[in-house]
Parts: sequence; C-alpha cells; structure tokens
Amino acid sequence: MNFGAFIKKKRLEFKMGLRTFADKIGEDAGNWCRVENGKFPAPSDLHVLNKICQVLGIKEKEQLYDLAAKSSKEKIPADLKNQITENEIVPILFRTIDKKN
Repeated sequence: MNFGAFIKKKRLEFKMGLRTFADKIGEDAGNWCRVENGKFPAPSDLHVLNKICQVLGIKEKEQLYDLAAKSSKEKIPADLKNQITENEIVPILFRTIDKKN
C-alpha cells in the first residue's frame, strides 16, 4: 500500500473528512487530496508526519516515515535523514558497512 492510500484508509476509519483532516494537520485540502491520490508526493517534513500520526492515532511512526519516503522524492525516511545530518558518527558507520560488504 502506498502512502496516500494508507492515509486515506486511516482517515476514513476515523470517519474524518478530507477538509477536516487537512485543517488538523495544517495542510491545504486540495493539495492533500492530490497526495492521497498519488498525484503529489508524500510530505518529507517530520513535523507534518508527526502531526499526521497524532491526528490519526498512528503509534508505529516508523511505518509512516517509510511509506512517505517511498512515495516522495527524498527516498530516505525523515527520521533517519535527521539522524544522518545531525550525528557525526553516522557517515563513518555507513562507510564502515560499505567497506565490510
């Protein structure tokens, strides 16, 4: 299942309309409709993704981050992207893994 379909399914489980949902997460309803239909990429902003988790009661945030990354231009989940850019040891870790392979 892609990001948009997942969010739409969750939103409908809560019996929440598109406009109400978009308002709660601070996004434009028209653009959000395009996200749900796969015409726009998923958001890559961690703040927006966390807000979606909060509004839809999603406990497994990592699942949402992964779906968003697959449906966006970023391809790296937002939570990992932050860790990569903020932690000096992560590039060393990746290079070590690469050398071992």
